[in-house]
Order: sequence, then C-alpha cells, then structure tokens
Amino acid sequence: TFVRAFGSKGTAPGQFDRPQGVCVDGDDSIVVADTFNHRIQVFSSDGAAVLRTVGGTRGSGAGQFSHPIGVCVDGAANIIVADSCNHRIQQFRADGTFVRAF
Repeated sequence: TFVRAFGSKGTAPGQFDRPQGVCVDGDDSIVVADTFNHRIQVFSSDGAAVLRTVGGTRGSGAGQFSHPIGVCVDGAANIIVADSCNHRIQQFRADGTFVRAF
C-alpha cells in the first residue's frame, strides 16, 4: 500500500537530483543519498522536514561526495555512504560529522 511521496527535482533542501539510496535510522528518520546533488539528506519520518544535510559539495575531500549512491545507518547511528565516483566509503556521525573514509 502506498504511504507517501515527498520531494521534487532541484537543488534546494528537500529537493533531489536522482536519489538512489534510501534507509531509515533508529529514530525513524529517512536518510537519502541525493546522488547528483552530491549530498545526503536526513528527513523527519514523515518526509516533511529536512533535519540535516551531509555534504553538498562535489569533490574528493573529507565529507565531499562524487555521486553517492548507497546509504545505511549502523547500530551506533553512524551514516555509512557509498561514494561511487570517489571509489570509497565514508562514515559520518549521526549529526553529520565526518569520521573516516576507506
């Protein structure tokens, strides 16, 4: 059964450009890999509010992305991102603070 849809095409908070990865964290927040905007957006459980954004600048530095395509949240609430075109995985704390890349 369809529950809801949210977002539209664009670059503003709450908008997407080819989102590919989605997961739900332990607080029921919705975490989205916004691939062509080179960022991760974390939404309230109903999708109505952007709680925080991780990244948003295309690049290869710590906390930057080049086409993130997958995202998950581990048991410690860390956000783990498949940073596709940088050929790496990046890890962030729940508040979006960069932890490491490997």
